[in-house]
Amino acid sequence: MNLGQVRLALRLHRFELFAFGVTLVGLTVAAIVVSAELTRLRPDPACLAFDGSAQSAACERALEAFYQVQGYGAPILTALLFVSLAIGIFLGVPIVARELERGTARLAWSIGPSRSRWFLANVLPVLAIVVILTYLAGIGIDRYFAATTPNEDMANSFTGFGLRGGLVASRGVFIFAIAVAVGAIIGRSLPAVIIAALIVTIGLVGGERVNQRILESEAVVVPIEQDTAGALYVGQRFKLPDGTLAGWEYFGDSGGYDENGEPLYPMVNLIVPGTQYHLAEAREALALAAGTLVALLIAGVAVTRRRPG
Repeated sequence: MNLGQVRLALRLHRFELFAFGVTLVGLTVAAIVVSAELTRLRPDPACLAFDGSAQSAACERALEAFYQVQGYGAPILTALLFVSLAIGIFLGVPIVARELERGTARLAWSIGPSRSRWFLANVLPVLAIVVILTYLAGIGIDRYFAATTPNEDMANSFTGFGLRGGLVASRGVFIFAIAVAVGAIIGRSLPAVIIAALIVTIGLVGGERVNQRILESEAVVVPIEQDTAGALYVGQRFKLPDGTLAGWEYFGDSGGYDENGEPLYPMVNLIVPGTQYHLAEAREALALAAGTLVALLIAGVAVTRRRPG
């Protein structure tokens, strides 16, 4: 793959690259600007304690300004998450599908040295752009979450897990690979976009459930009064005299409480400590990377074996 092939691949998708590039960069800058403003307006830690006592007038003003800026940032965050996922589909599908629809693949495959080289020359430059843009989006989202949760160490916190940092890029690349594969198999852009969106939705939701089950199996028991900031909350249980844990369903209609509303047995929280965040993040990133490789291999096989046009 030479520089000319890279330029050609990017030129073929210049509209999509420009539109998504400008949008993602603009939203990322906006998220960082809002994050900086939230950091500037960060209330005193005593104002964020919420210990049940009445807030001072100064705290009320500080909190009002802080949450008002959060209200401006929420739509930016939503848009940034949506575009960082959509970019994979709308850049991935056309790479092969549009060439097949237009009939240009027939000429390219007939004069090229191999279809595999053609595939790599068209996929890798766009893939690199997707990685860069979605990684920048992940940084912007990470900054926003850090600014909105000033009392937490985001390096050891499950706040926004899966929606910030490197996992934004991992999911964006995974979606891109699925879109490339679906486009190569179907050979038509619009149906491929619809089917790719369905496959991605099912894959991400299913993967999220599997990951949640794994995290639940790693949960530890802590006293209910223990501070769990940054931890992933799994649930509450009653600790029976023999040490076993029971949920509300164990007690039937009483729900585990006496007539005064007091728990019949001591209650505990099940959490995954925030210190496990990086391990959980790395595990999900590796799973997404494996799915990306499989999808790109399927796309490559589809390109080498199908008839052009």
